[in-house]
Amino acid sequence: MPRSKSKSRSPVLPRTLVVLVAAALVLFLGGEAWHLARSGRGRVVLARCGLIAPARVSGLFTREIRAGLEAAGATPESIRVAAAPRAASAPAGADTVWRVRLRADASLFQANYALTRRVEALGGDVLSGRERRESAGVTALTLVFGLRGRPLHEVVLVRGAPAAEPAERPAPRLALVVYGFGDDLDEARRWFGLPAPFAVAITPGTKASAAMVRAAREKGREVVLHLPLEPVNYPQLNPGPGTLLVTMKPDHVTGTVRRWLDQAGPVVGVANHMGSLATQDMTLVGAVYRELRRRDLPFIHVQPAAGAVCRPLAAEMGVVYEEPGAVLDAEARAKAPKLIDARWDELLKRAHARGHLSVWVRATPLTREWLLRATSVKRLGGVDLAPLSGVMRRPAVL
Repeated sequence: MPRSKSKSRSPVLPRTLVVLVAAALVLFLGGEAWHLARSGRGRVVLARCGLIAPARVSGLFTREIRAGLEAAGATPESIRVAAAPRAASAPAGADTVWRVRLRADASLFQANYALTRRVEALGGDVLSGRERRESAGVTALTLVFGLRGRPLHEVVLVRGAPAAEPAERPAPRLALVVYGFGDDLDEARRWFGLPAPFAVAITPGTKASAAMVRAAREKGREVVLHLPLEPVNYPQLNPGPGTLLVTMKPDHVTGTVRRWLDQAGPVVGVANHMGSLATQDMTLVGAVYRELRRRDLPFIHVQPAAGAVCRPLAAEMGVVYEEPGAVLDAEARAKAPKLIDARWDELLKRAHARGHLSVWVRATPLTREWLLRATSVKRLGGVDLAPLSGVMRRPAVL
């Protein structure tokens, strides 16, 4: 007799595939949720859905508003930011009030567009906008930004407001930064002890870095972290040990910058040491900026390369970007002070014209002797020497 066939069992393989696909889908959705929570726009979405407090994304709006104002031509000196008092909040109920003075010929329409575009790209809302005439020739545009039903920032753009004329024009300010100490701690100490006000740029990652920072602080010097970045023709041209390379993973770059800043303690900013190749790499610069944004530190771009991405990326990521008014490098290497004296005359005139200026000076035997003459009251001709922090833009503190 033929053997009866057993009942066919349900296949196991399809069931296993379903489990694997479901697991992969869960992992994918979890990764997307993690990415959403990490990105600026994602955090705004979470705030909109009530998953995080709206106040936690206020700083994201701050960065976008500052970038929009910069695109509209507003100068740092024309921007005033203040927290609205609890008892007398802004009319629209915003937490933060901005008042910005624009030039008389500025376009309120273009300023409105620049701000609105940045805020909406972040995922925020323009809750209201109104234009009014304050007085003859003075027009104010008030914009309120935030999340639907939750105002965060009120921005008042005033065009044509006459600037208050002080009884006497303040003296122009000039800040000096001395750099290029290498690993020579004794030479650095000789510089730090000079009776002249200046900040110092110190490169991390060397054997003398920690001691150099301590010596600078003992003399009351402001410190700039001089970040060693990969130049073209590396390693023939080498910023020193610990140079950040374009081949490094972004997390490694961010972690290294974080460690160096922790070791250095309070600094007024972070500057590039060389970096003609690294500053053209979006990934590396973005990794550096992530830590600067976390600490509200400005990036000082010394002698930018033609293809550098640092300025546009800073505006995109909300990092304050600065460039020195001048760098005295070739003049500092000369055998005689003739060249540096002539350039110094030009820079003092520029400081008078602009009102403020920062100048970087390479540390050489020539400049150590020259600096005392150059910073005498008579030689300065009415220009005040100021701390570097006094002439740089700073991130908004809310």
